[in-house]
Amino acid sequence: MNRQPVAEPSFASEGAEPMPWSRAHERLAEAGEFFLSTVRPDGRPHAVPLLALWLDDGMYFCSSGSAHKVGNLATNPHCVLTVGSPELDLSIEGTASRISDPATLRRVAEAYGKKYGWEVTPVDGGIDGDGIGPSPYVVFRVTPAKVVGMDKGSGFSATRWRFA
Repeated sequence: MNRQPVAEPSFASEGAEPMPWSRAHERLAEAGEFFLSTVRPDGRPHAVPLLALWLDDGMYFCSSGSAHKVGNLATNPHCVLTVGSPELDLSIEGTASRISDPATLRRVAEAYGKKYGWEVTPVDGGIDGDGIGPSPYVVFRVTPAKVVGMDKGSGFSATRWRFA
């Protein structure tokens, strides 16, 4: 799977071009620590750093089932993941859903191993591994609705990609 989103230039310095999706896609695949922003039931924001994966055209992350973010997403599944670098900042807006399918959990566990060297295995509708705390960790997929990228290279430009 590799959905090609629709690009919409947002704003740019003179002469700057919109970024190709391939550049954002590459950054999402390589990035390490992301920040997840959710909304508490009382409307206050909640942001936490976490390790995430870009897999099958979506972002995946795991968490202890008792974490605030899990409760927040149960009330309101809309969220934002952000990642930055000196060259490119990305913001992924989407809807989170809990994953319990064994085949998907296996793929996510394998991807965590490849990307982070973190040996985890699917168990009881989640994943488990050394040093991750109370088992099992629950797994979420964020299906992107919109990704915004800020190119900070030669000239500043922002590109918005919408997913159908």
